[in-house]
Amino acid sequence: MVKRGVGGFIAGVLCVLSATASAVAADAVVKPELLGSVEARYPEGARGDAEVVLSVLIAEDGRVTEVETRSGDSAFEAAARAAVVRWTFAPATRDNVPVKARLLVKINFTEPKAPEPPPPTTPSLPAETSAPPPAVVEATPAPAIQISVEGERAEDLSAIHVPRGDTRLIPGAFADPFRVVEILPGVAPVLSGLPYFFVRGAPPGNVGYFIDGIRVPLLFHVGAGPSVIAPALVDSVELVPSAYPARFGRFAGGIMAGETTAPSTVPRAEAQARVFDAGAMVEQPFAGGRGSALVAGRYSYTQALLALVAPEYGLGYWDYQARVSYATSRRDRVSVFAFGAFDHLGNEDLNQTLFDVQFHRVDLRWDHRTETSRARLALTLGADKRLNADEGDRGPSGVAKSRQIGLRFEGAHRLSTQAELRGGLDGIAEAYDPELEQLPQGTVTYAARTDANLGAWTEVSLKPRRGFEIVPGFRFDMSRSRGKSYSYPEPRLSTRVRVAPRLSWLTGFGLAHQLPTYRVYVPGAPVSGLELNEQRAYQATQGLEMALPEAMYARATVFHSFLEARSAHLTGRNYGLELFLRRDFAQRLGGFLSYTLSRTERTSGATTFLAGFDRPHVLSAVLGYDLGGGFRVGGRAYYASGRHYTLACPTPDCGPVSAPTGEVFLQQGRVKGFFRLDFRFEKRWRFQSGSWIAATFEWFNALLADETQTRVWDPQLGIRTETRSPLTLPSIGIEAGY
Repeated sequence: MVKRGVGGFIAGVLCVLSATASAVAADAVVKPELLGSVEARYPEGARGDAEVVLSVLIAEDGRVTEVETRSGDSAFEAAARAAVVRWTFAPATRDNVPVKARLLVKINFTEPKAPEPPPPTTPSLPAETSAPPPAVVEATPAPAIQISVEGERAEDLSAIHVPRGDTRLIPGAFADPFRVVEILPGVAPVLSGLPYFFVRGAPPGNVGYFIDGIRVPLLFHVGAGPSVIAPALVDSVELVPSAYPARFGRFAGGIMAGETTAPSTVPRAEAQARVFDAGAMVEQPFAGGRGSALVAGRYSYTQALLALVAPEYGLGYWDYQARVSYATSRRDRVSVFAFGAFDHLGNEDLNQTLFDVQFHRVDLRWDHRTETSRARLALTLGADKRLNADEGDRGPSGVAKSRQIGLRFEGAHRLSTQAELRGGLDGIAEAYDPELEQLPQGTVTYAARTDANLGAWTEVSLKPRRGFEIVPGFRFDMSRSRGKSYSYPEPRLSTRVRVAPRLSWLTGFGLAHQLPTYRVYVPGAPVSGLELNEQRAYQATQGLEMALPEAMYARATVFHSFLEARSAHLTGRNYGLELFLRRDFAQRLGGFLSYTLSRTERTSGATTFLAGFDRPHVLSAVLGYDLGGGFRVGGRAYYASGRHYTLACPTPDCGPVSAPTGEVFLQQGRVKGFFRLDFRFEKRWRFQSGSWIAATFEWFNALLADETQTRVWDPQLGIRTETRSPLTLPSIGIEAGY
């Protein structure tokens, strides 16, 4: 029998949470709550009573992702860990946003009493052996002071965070955490379904992609493909549209950053198979949880499907990840993380490669953590290869191949309860083979060279009183590229002020720079005038965020970004309003609502005009409903205003002509808007062991909507509308994990 067992533990946790209710209300922090548990079994061959104290890390989706032994007999440690890793929680929240939390759990083992021999019934029958009574196991919570919320949004005050558990439920995203950026305010895809984005008016070449602080050329596979990192390896996804923290630099647009999960102290695995690709991840701890080994990968068999609808095209992609990590002490850990990806798109009839990209990274890192500080030192080796071509051209429009070595350091030290100092260095040297680029003035060849970048940054988080945080920062970059030297001082500032118990005011200001960008990784997309020149960006945001009842969170932001390429006498301006509303998917009915009202302008000399990708209205609405019994259904609606166009015609009405007139008439307008509907249905089975399996049906663009790209003038036809055939992707899939 169990003395107090799980019931006692639940009661204890409720007492802890009750005792800290006033503090929770003040800080809008809710501690984690135990939902389901498994009792620990008394180990075979063990003797006596024992107590094991475990440190448990609870992720944003309520899963136990890390279990460390603080104290206890090694004979009982494995049994305690095996039970606790199968517990589930309602995650901790801060302002209704799920965050990580760590708590201590104490499990007491009591040795079962030896069974009393049963009285004999008849002398001729042997005595029966009865089973021993079950072990007495007592689980009790640690003191309240030992429960800590870890996921507070420290430096990235201007970022938008979405819990990983919510990202995998978004219809049309195919359980990919990175695809959540599609529904966030300020983001508009180049074309619906293509994972290449304008962020607050900044073109795709101005958007930086990072994984664990490592710059990568792209985050998504070609076409409507998934991200280049296994979903189970992604711990968090963050979009910083502008005015980003000082640790990010060398990009004049937004930042999309992903962080991988910490090395697990418990075995875990996850696999996924769909009609167009399959992937898996397995992680196994060793050396009593001090070490961890992980392998993951994805392979596409899209070509088999493409052959049915567009046999003239060839499409394929794959990626891989591998990590080995070992804790040399309680404060230090060394790791090797290798990952890479490959994408290919070609026209088989023309025997032409349209898009061919590979990248590989190997990151050797040392992490050090104490009660008041943390630090990371990492050495990165990498190789990139890229080929672009426009369909119908005789040759490639862009070729680049490079090798790189980088070194970065970042650290933080808590000076007091009201101040934390952060800073770092990052440098990279990149050796290029001869390059070929198709620019507006024609094909340009660049000789082999070595570029170098070195950056240093620092910032301090000041919290002079509860509900008020100010983060001044400064970054300085020095670069040498294509024989020219550059230096960029960049001040940054962000603040968060609580103006009411559940209402905060956010501000952000920043200066950013970017070197000329020739490497465009969007198939068939030309570089813009801004991307071809050295850029300076002034970024400012003001916003309000509110924790609403019923597990809802809202944010409203006004923003203004000004980009200039002084050498080309070209500037760009983007400003607007963003609205974001989220209800936790842990609720029976959850979802997102994202709306952007914006205007994107370009100025050349004395002429100001709308950018060709200007979209005044972009709206995403996501709803998911838990039907019970493991069934869940969801839908996503997406609408974007049509793009702006300007035509130069020889007649006022832009009609067809038989011969040039010598006159030029301008006609401006906007193409038809685009509406898309995505659908997702899931049935999930959960087992006592903690493993699970799910069957999914998902359909991207279920209404088969086609999208108008632009309008052009043709001498024979006059104005002609170019419309892309519907990009639709139905999928049946199986997911499983433990």
